[in-house]
Amino acid sequence: MNFSRINLVLALIFSLTIPNYASQTLSPKNRGAKKKQEDKPLEKPKMKLPKPKSGPQKYSVFDKKFVSEEATALDILTNYQAFHTEVDDYNFNGLVLGYVTPWNNHGYDVAKIFGNKFNFISPVWLQVRRRGPLDYDVTGIHDIDKQWVINVRNAGRERNTKVVPRILFDSWTGEDYRALFKNSEEISALNEILVKSCKQYRFDGYVFEVWSQLAGGVPSDILVNFILSISNKFASEGLDFILVVPPKRGESSVFSEQQFDALYDYVTAFSLMTYDYSSPQMPGPNAPIGWIEDTITSITSNITRRSKILMGLNFYGNDYTDGGGGSIVGHDYIKILKKVPDLTLIYNQEVGEHYFEYKDENNVKHLVFYPTLYSIFARLDLAYKLNVGLSIWEIGQGLDYFYDLL
Repeated sequence: MNFSRINLVLALIFSLTIPNYASQTLSPKNRGAKKKQEDKPLEKPKMKLPKPKSGPQKYSVFDKKFVSEEATALDILTNYQAFHTEVDDYNFNGLVLGYVTPWNNHGYDVAKIFGNKFNFISPVWLQVRRRGPLDYDVTGIHDIDKQWVINVRNAGRERNTKVVPRILFDSWTGEDYRALFKNSEEISALNEILVKSCKQYRFDGYVFEVWSQLAGGVPSDILVNFILSISNKFASEGLDFILVVPPKRGESSVFSEQQFDALYDYVTAFSLMTYDYSSPQMPGPNAPIGWIEDTITSITSNITRRSKILMGLNFYGNDYTDGGGGSIVGHDYIKILKKVPDLTLIYNQEVGEHYFEYKDENNVKHLVFYPTLYSIFARLDLAYKLNVGLSIWEIGQGLDYFYDLL
């Protein structure tokens, strides 16, 4: 590993931050060509809600023609818990990674039911920490559920579904990173504990989230060499190495085609974070479809190499207010829709997402973006066109009938 430039960047490492790029989004007056829908105040529903269908069903969302631009609250409320009984069937042939978090327990059930629709399941359990010189430790092992891992593999036995927990570089200081990059013995010690923990708990590899933490604070050649040192070790041990990489923001990118090419042969896949385009400070769509395409094509123009890129697909949404608002998951979304069951969602062709507006019981105006069958299908179609796979953040946040699409 080349350490000749280390001394030039020591000060930078002490102040590692993720770049905060400004991104263009849709203003409330420019969300699409359709006529603006009147705000729906939250009040006691005037209609009696039907009992929602739940569990395995004879027909899929395709058979029922639910994958439509015309989406209503009532249709969603009636069908969101139902799914096609043939849970082992899959429609998408590219690589599919599904994240699972301990704070959304439904994801554990989804992975066991629909395991065969995924090539990789990544529970968000683990962190690696530096305790001192040549001393590293993997934490979060209390979250490991060995029986669940067995169940997931059994569910995905036809597709050979692999369990690859995400591992986060947690509580590292600038001094920790400096020591790691300056000394090959430190990297060897880190590799040893990572491989040891992976084999101890019988995982198939790890998903590494470190690039977004370091990019911008460390020269790219140092960062690439660091990733190569770990991925080579994993490959020699027969373990998968999936690297999480940030998306393009504006005209800037902290993960380029040059870096992709340098790592391509040594990384199992790249989990691309094409979500969180908007924020409470700049409300708008979760992941405009044009932005997703631009991000992918900026990484490589070589379509045959894109199969290793896993296009980020959010299964969460956002509920914005003038005061900010924040992210919502499936059960939050359903609670809102139950209060406005006669609502029709608006589809924005430009960004490829549905949204709606309502006023709550305090007369506060809300703007909601959350995935629908149609918006997800549009992204699956884009993935097919671009020859990329999928990485879903995260499966516990979605609605059960979403998995008919995969």
